[in-house]
Amino acid sequence: MNDQLSGSSRDARQGGDLTGEIGRRITLDLSVCSNRLGPPDSAVRALTAFVAHRHRELGPPPYGAHQTYLAAYAGHLGIAQEDLLCGRGVTEFLMLLARHLHGEDVALLAPDYTETMRLFSFATFYPPAGQRYDSTAHRLERLHQAMARHRYVILSNPNNPLGLYTGASDLLDACRQYPGTVLIVDEEYIEFQGPGLSLAGADADNLVILQSTGKTYGITGTRAGIMWTRNAALHRAVQLRLPAWPLSLLDIIVATAALNDQDWARSALTRVRRDAQQLEQILTDRFGSAVVPSGIHYRFVHLQDPETAAESLEAHGIAVRAFDGAVRGRVAGIRVMAPASADEFEFLRHAALRLPGQPRRNGALAGTPYRGKSVLEPTPAGH
Repeated sequence: MNDQLSGSSRDARQGGDLTGEIGRRITLDLSVCSNRLGPPDSAVRALTAFVAHRHRELGPPPYGAHQTYLAAYAGHLGIAQEDLLCGRGVTEFLMLLARHLHGEDVALLAPDYTETMRLFSFATFYPPAGQRYDSTAHRLERLHQAMARHRYVILSNPNNPLGLYTGASDLLDACRQYPGTVLIVDEEYIEFQGPGLSLAGADADNLVILQSTGKTYGITGTRAGIMWTRNAALHRAVQLRLPAWPLSLLDIIVATAALNDQDWARSALTRVRRDAQQLEQILTDRFGSAVVPSGIHYRFVHLQDPETAAESLEAHGIAVRAFDGAVRGRVAGIRVMAPASADEFEFLRHAALRLPGQPRRNGALAGTPYRGKSVLEPTPAGH
């Protein structure tokens, strides 16, 4: 399974991983998708107060403490708490679902989060067709194809790494059209798209929603997230695989305080979206239509040689996430997180102007569409 996503060391490295030699060269990390304005001061204060006054609670197991986090998340989403499970981020739920669904008829809309594609390497992948850039319309077309053919379909929304967002009404319409298919949606970045967009709480029993507090609140170092579903069988199957104490007490303290600070979230996410528009302009000036427009905190640039671009930016002290289009399910390019200050923007602008290759000139647009495998077919035998 690991061979499915093997590639160069840079391609295999997760965003934010600056361990080893690269860490000594980087002064601006734009490779990780966590909110760079976080964590909220309220979360830091909560942790400080806990260490000062409640540290003895670290002795016994955190019996029932996760209910505090679940209650805060239910209040945040405006839904019933009993439909929620909590665990160590979206990744743990993906792991548990992958184990439960192994051998089932599963489809995955590609490209997607690296860990999702690795865990569900047994699924049928639905990548962009032909030599075209992906789009919201094309993703919706593939979603309907997948839901018509398979029992389970997985996608991220907004998409990682492209940033494309499919509207809630379109996803719910697909659930209604194909009631025999369960749609599993990773909403890790939904808060960056805008408030009140989550499908959690929707009137659909063939829908599973995954979220976490890590990326939105800039606390990815904590491991806390939720799964929502009204599908009783899946809810029970995942619940039975969770440990007795699904979250650590420190994760609960920090993540719950962050969730309760909605004033911070509104202010920070508004600024992040504004910063991302400025990022898009810088990248578009350099790469033209190779840049994927989106409404969240990062931008994807289609590049035939993402390795060279990533190396050039690293030489200027900037880390980005590079993707090798030769790997199954991937689209070739780089993903860039929005800078968070005027100095950082100027630093990126200076480095982007010195990237190798031909920039946009006289209306010609740089960048080439994905030319990887595009046939919608099951995983080859032996993979």
